[in-house]
Amino acid sequence: MTRLVCATLVGILALLSSAPLAAQESGTLDLALLFRHSKIDERAASEPGTGFGGRLGIFMLPNIALEATNAMTRTSDSPEARQSPLHLHLARHISFNERFVGILGAGWVRDRTNGIQPNGSLESDGLSLLAGLQANFSPRFALRADAIYDQIPVARYDAAGPEATNIHYQIGLVLRRGPKDSDGDGVYDNKDRCDATPAGVRTDAFGCPPDTDADGIADHADRCASTSAGTPVDANGCPRDTDGDGVLDNDDRCANSPAGSPVNASGCPRDSDGDGVIDTADRCASTPAGTRVDANGCPVPLDADSDGVLDNADRCAATPAGTRVDANGCPIPIDADGDGVRDIDDRCANTPPGTRVDARGCQIVFESGQRNIVLEGVTFETGRAVLTASSQGILDRVAESLVASPEVNIEVQGHTDNTGSVAGNTRISQARADAVRQYLISKGVAPERLTARGYGPTQPKAPNTTPAGRAENRRVELRRTN
Repeated sequence: MTRLVCATLVGILALLSSAPLAAQESGTLDLALLFRHSKIDERAASEPGTGFGGRLGIFMLPNIALEATNAMTRTSDSPEARQSPLHLHLARHISFNERFVGILGAGWVRDRTNGIQPNGSLESDGLSLLAGLQANFSPRFALRADAIYDQIPVARYDAAGPEATNIHYQIGLVLRRGPKDSDGDGVYDNKDRCDATPAGVRTDAFGCPPDTDADGIADHADRCASTSAGTPVDANGCPRDTDGDGVLDNDDRCANSPAGSPVNASGCPRDSDGDGVIDTADRCASTPAGTRVDANGCPVPLDADSDGVLDNADRCAATPAGTRVDANGCPIPIDADGDGVRDIDDRCANTPPGTRVDARGCQIVFESGQRNIVLEGVTFETGRAVLTASSQGILDRVAESLVASPEVNIEVQGHTDNTGSVAGNTRISQARADAVRQYLISKGVAPERLTARGYGPTQPKAPNTTPAGRAENRRVELRRTN
C-alpha cells in the first residue's frame, strides 16, 4: 500500500511538471472506442479477459485532461464471468513532436465484477495509474495505446488476503473535437486577436503576424521591414513620399512637388542650370550661366529645327520635326522594344514591355548572386509531362536569354507536392524537367549546357497542408550550376 501511495504521488508530480512542447487547448473533447485485454487478480479469475469499451476526456487546462473510461471484459472462467471497472484519471499529455504524445495519469477506479465469485457481484474502490502513447494522424484523429494498473486497497476476494491487483492493456481510436482555428494559423479563435491572417503567414502566440519595425504594417506585407522608429509609412510599410519625388516626407521642403518633377536633395523642383526656370519647364536645361533665356529656359538665339538644341550647338541643324535628339541635336538611335538598349546593340530585340534586361537587351534570368529561379507560369497538362501552350511563350524568352549568355549552365529541376506516392511524383517530376530541357534545346540552347532532374516532393517550398501550399510546391526551377 505504501508503494502504491508513493507511486501515485510521483505520477501526480509528473502530471503537474514540465511544460509540453505543444499545448492542447482547454475545452477540447476526446472520444475513444477501445479494445481491452485485462489480467484480473488470480483470486477472481484464472484467465485473462478481453472486451471493448469507451473513454471520454475533457481538457480542463492545456494538456491536462480529466478522463473517464469504462470497458467490459469477459473471461473464459464461465459464460457469465465479466469485469467492468469505471476509471477516472487526471491525465497529463506530453508532446514529443507533432506526431507522438505521451500520457501519464493517476486517479480512482470503481472495480465491478459479476459471475466470477460464488457470492455474485462485487464492487470496490481503489487507486489507478495510467501510462500511454498516442500517435496523431490529423488534428482530429489519433491512435492511442494505454496500460492501466489498479490496486484495490480493501481485500475483496479473500478476507485474509492482501490488496487485489488488476492490469489492463488497451488500444483505441480517438476522435478529438476542439476549439476552432478559422484562419488555420495554429491559434484558436478564442485567443486569436487577428482572426483573418492570410494562409501560410507566420504568427505570434496571439495569432497576429509579426511587425518587426513596429510601423503598423505586418512583416509579410512590409516591403521596408527595417523602417526607423517613428517614421511615417505608406500601405507597404515604406517611408512615405507623398508627392512621389523620391525625397521622403520628413526631409522634403517642397512636399507638393508636381508629379514627375526632378527635385533636389530637399525635394524642391530642380533648376539645374540656375536660369530661373525649373527643369520640368526648362527646354534648355544646360544653358550656360548668365545666359538670357525665355520662358522655356532657352537662350534667345534661334533653334531653327525646333529640336531643343540651339543652332550654335546643333551638329544636325536640319533634324525633321518631332525627332528625338541627343545633346548635339542629332537623332537618337532607335530602341524599338523600349528596353533601354539601342537596336544596334540589342541581341533580344522583341523583349515584352516592362521586362528587366541586361546590357545586351535580353531578359535577366538570374539576378546578381541568385542561383535558383522558379519558372512562374510554366505549367503542364494534368497528370502529364506535356507543356501547356501558355508556357511556351515564357520558355521562348528564357531560351533567348540563355542563347545570349553562353557562359551559363543550367540544371532544370522538377518538383511536386506530396500527393500520391514518392516514386510516382519523382517519375512525373523527372519527365517534366526533361520536357522543359528539350524545349529549350529546340529553341537553340546547347544540350551540353542543360541537365534535368526530378526531385518529386523532397524539396517543398511551402507546407503541403493547404491547397495553396501544394500548388506552390508543384513547380519547375532553373538552378545555375557554374
